[in-house]
Amino acid sequence: MNAETSSPRTVVIIGGVAGGMSAATRLRRINEDAEIIVLERGSAVSFANCGLPYHVGGVIPNRSSLVLQQPAQLKKRFNIDVHLRTEATAINAAAKTVSVKDLESGATREISYDALVLSPGSTPFRPPIPGVETAHVLWNLDDMDRLIAAAE
Repeated sequence: MNAETSSPRTVVIIGGVAGGMSAATRLRRINEDAEIIVLERGSAVSFANCGLPYHVGGVIPNRSSLVLQQPAQLKKRFNIDVHLRTEATAINAAAKTVSVKDLESGATREISYDALVLSPGSTPFRPPIPGVETAHVLWNLDDMDRLIAAAE
């Protein structure tokens, strides 16, 4: 989008880790007026995933060192509304709405958009090996916390 084109008023971004947050901050730089809403199913955005094993191993002692940005910081610095633990459950392209569910309260609602960015990330592949369903995966901060708790 540039100054000569019509910019969307409300942009919803599904997925708030690397790709989603890069899209959100880039959009803010090129459009100061857009309402930007990021929906992230996990408990954090903008975290150092390469540092997860180092925290598990005690090399990085403070968990907070892995979290690069908090939603309040993103709101203050970039005017981006980040909704953690919020899952997009359906998209109605004709109506330009996203159905979302708050994973903590269970509440559902609809969010309208003018433009939609899909950056949902991925999930780790678990090969069909006996016992793999009980193995710990180290994919995000929540996985890291579960792995540390299980080790303790």
